[in-house]
Amino acid sequence: MVAAPTALLLSATPALAEQETLAEPPEPEAPPAYTVAIEGVGDSAVRSLLERSSQLITLADKAPPTEAGMVRRLEGDFERFRTVLRSEGYYDSTIDYRIDDQVEPQAITVVIDTGPAYSLTTYELTWVGDHAEAAPSPPPLNRLGLRLGERARSADVIGAERRALARLADAAHPLAQLVDRDAVVDHRDRSMHVQVQIDPGPFTRFGTLTIEGLATVREDYVRTLVPWREGDAYDQRKVNAFRERLVTAGIFTTVIIDRPEQLDADGTLPMTVTVIEGKQRSIGAGAKYYTSEGPAAEVFWEHRNLLGANEDLRITLEVGMIRQQVTADFVKPDYKRVDQDLLAEVQAKRQQTDAFDEVGVLTVAKLRRPVSESWTGAVGTSLEWSQLRDDDGTSSSTLVGLPVEMLRDTTNDRLDPRRGMRLRADATPYVGWFDRTSRFLVSTLGGSTYQSVDSERRFVLATRAKVGSLVGQPRGDIPANKRFYAGGGDSIRGYQFQKVGPLDDRDDPLGGRSLLETSVEFRAHVWGNFALVPFVDGGNVYTSVLPDLSEDLRWAAGIGARYHTAIGPVRFDVAFPLNPRDDVDDPFQFYVSLGQAF
Repeated sequence: MVAAPTALLLSATPALAEQETLAEPPEPEAPPAYTVAIEGVGDSAVRSLLERSSQLITLADKAPPTEAGMVRRLEGDFERFRTVLRSEGYYDSTIDYRIDDQVEPQAITVVIDTGPAYSLTTYELTWVGDHAEAAPSPPPLNRLGLRLGERARSADVIGAERRALARLADAAHPLAQLVDRDAVVDHRDRSMHVQVQIDPGPFTRFGTLTIEGLATVREDYVRTLVPWREGDAYDQRKVNAFRERLVTAGIFTTVIIDRPEQLDADGTLPMTVTVIEGKQRSIGAGAKYYTSEGPAAEVFWEHRNLLGANEDLRITLEVGMIRQQVTADFVKPDYKRVDQDLLAEVQAKRQQTDAFDEVGVLTVAKLRRPVSESWTGAVGTSLEWSQLRDDDGTSSSTLVGLPVEMLRDTTNDRLDPRRGMRLRADATPYVGWFDRTSRFLVSTLGGSTYQSVDSERRFVLATRAKVGSLVGQPRGDIPANKRFYAGGGDSIRGYQFQKVGPLDDRDDPLGGRSLLETSVEFRAHVWGNFALVPFVDGGNVYTSVLPDLSEDLRWAAGIGARYHTAIGPVRFDVAFPLNPRDDVDDPFQFYVSLGQAF
């Protein structure tokens, strides 16, 4: 069989990056000089490629001065359209146009008959050159992202070559090069036949590593993040992992890992890392106002490279009507091993609530590390002292805890997630002194999900649930600051702070030994940076060790507004209790803060 060769331009068209920007309202656009419509292309992805390649569409606000100029513009588009169609597997397309001068603005319609799609019939990948026999065997088609019989798209062919080169780089052949690509189209059976030859290059080992651009970050710290040793077989996956570690460290604005295109004199491949350090100190502030809690403000100072090895120290001061506290958080990343962090916290606080008054000091030390691809675990110890005053009088509490945490976070944004989920499970056994020797276990399990219901992620369904249990002691033998409470802007909106659950004769909260909370929000971006958020919250606090589902939940519903800024959404919520208690619950509560409710 003699194939009819056709000149072939193979080009991959990158997908447009999805971005969200905060900008000033655009100025009104000038009316177009003409309109352009493309007919006959049913595939929306192909039609989008055609529209983006069109000079007619790009220059629609500026008509050519003559009819001949318009024809030249059309003919230029036809060549671009044919290139796009061939790259998408359409080699028998026809293109025509019509112009309607009877409307204002002038209407141009491009009529395209794509013809039948050609299919990829054969794809042969071979290694050539002096090092072909020493290289691993070419990967199968499914590892290259190809399947015979599918539409012969240029992007798929180019992508297969890139995957082949990437697999060679992972297998110690980073100097592999494309030698030849022969793609032939046979119009008789509408097929494409591709032959690709790649020189895998020599087997390569990592050479010396040079680090450039460091100012205050210690070089020995950066070298602890390198996942290979000099002399190891080259593996591009390790290079990518090293780059990811440097980027996620958060102390560099630029990370470039480079290598030459030839081996060093000793037969190894030297590597060079160039970094630019970012700003390491910052200050910030925040404020909120909740009806039942009053105003509160927070200021912080942070140093992200305290000792030259990416140590983070953050000191936060919070002052509000209910709580005043100062907290120092210290994180030493990659402690003793990569991906293991040492966390320490010291906190002094004073709070006055309807349930209890407290003055206390807390110290915590933990080790945190990934335990699987999607889960992170932490374990540590805590020591805290509190002086508590409630209806039973004043008492002191001294407790030693062993906190254990498991975390999973697949959301796309910390302050305003639009997809993914969060899960958190924690348990802390306590032993210490509270009037007498006290032993109990506090555990909680909570999670939230975020699901966009449209392709542009303007409408998001967010849900939240949390359950808690306290075992080991009767409620009266557990310090008041360790019991469960619910109600308020960060819990069940529509009810006063801590007022959901058992109350005493004066309607003050007693706290409980178990907790159940749930929330549903529909976050609708209705215009620009503004969003409306109807929501429903529910939950209760129980005296039993586990939530007693025979008891009614306290429900509330409300409406919120969000204004999205560069640092997160500003939240304003108004909530109304749906089953309020007489002479206990107010008709409504409102909340103003930064960030989503959950």
